[in-house]
Amino acid sequence: MGPPPWTALVDEFARRYANHNTARQYRQELGDLFGSTGRSHPRLLTESDVYAWAGDRRLANNTIRNRMSRVATFLRWCVRQGEADPALVETLMGRDNPLRRIPKLYGKVQGAYPARWLSHDEAFGALVGTCDSSDAGRRNELVLRLGLSGVRVAELIALRVGDLDLDGTPPLISWIGKGRRERHVAVGRRLAELLADYLGRYGAALGRLLVGADPLLCREMSGGAAGRLVWGSPIRQTCSVRRIVLRCAADADLGHLSPHDLRRTAAGILHDERGEDGGHRFDLLDIQRVLGHADPATTMRSYLQPRDLATQARAAAVLDG
Repeated sequence: MGPPPWTALVDEFARRYANHNTARQYRQELGDLFGSTGRSHPRLLTESDVYAWAGDRRLANNTIRNRMSRVATFLRWCVRQGEADPALVETLMGRDNPLRRIPKLYGKVQGAYPARWLSHDEAFGALVGTCDSSDAGRRNELVLRLGLSGVRVAELIALRVGDLDLDGTPPLISWIGKGRRERHVAVGRRLAELLADYLGRYGAALGRLLVGADPLLCREMSGGAAGRLVWGSPIRQTCSVRRIVLRCAADADLGHLSPHDLRRTAAGILHDERGEDGGHRFDLLDIQRVLGHADPATTMRSYLQPRDLATQARAAAVLDG
């Protein structure tokens, strides 16, 4: 007896995605859907099946919303292939779907480790201060400083030496980021000094001039040689960057810190920066441009609003009497 029909459909659907992580996530979640419902084909799925699977009370709000979005995308594709009931898709996408009323939450408030914002001293003092003068220490400081400049983890991994223009005015790092959008980071004095030192070590270790295709961030050796870099061999996985950030945060006694918290910290530091007149030096659109968000609403909801408790504090002063 061969595999159920849904496996071939899910595999064909997932192959549409060039991003390996996206394809893997679809395969895992759709496999869980069919496995938990016992259905062998999309045509056999019912409205109740999907609601029970996606609306599991143990799941966080955003997970429920993401499950609904993914299964609806898959079933719309199945309808185009003649492999699913259009009425089911219409029902799932309609206003009567009870799961559509579940609000989206921001700042990982339901996560085991909610979003964090470090102060300037915590970020550039305690955290960056854990990096020593070894090759791995220079690499780790580069990871932290780029993260605190707003660079995403996937973008960090993809950076190449050719993305650097340190002789420009201002010096820039430029690349194609999320959503195939052009991204830039202006290089400040300390980052420029760090890059000059790091690239000098890099070229000396390879015994040649660096070329544009060389990866910027190099991985560490494993086993007993941990702490030494394999020059010219890139960091390939997001978990490697995560380990660097977690290790530095632990050394700085800052607790759990995710790489994305570095981006949030960048937004928070810019938002808190004040001029001599007490006004904000960077407005919402400024911070949006630094972070490379397509929509300023994303910047406001996920990076600034969770930190703004001024209204609640004023209300508490009035309602506490």
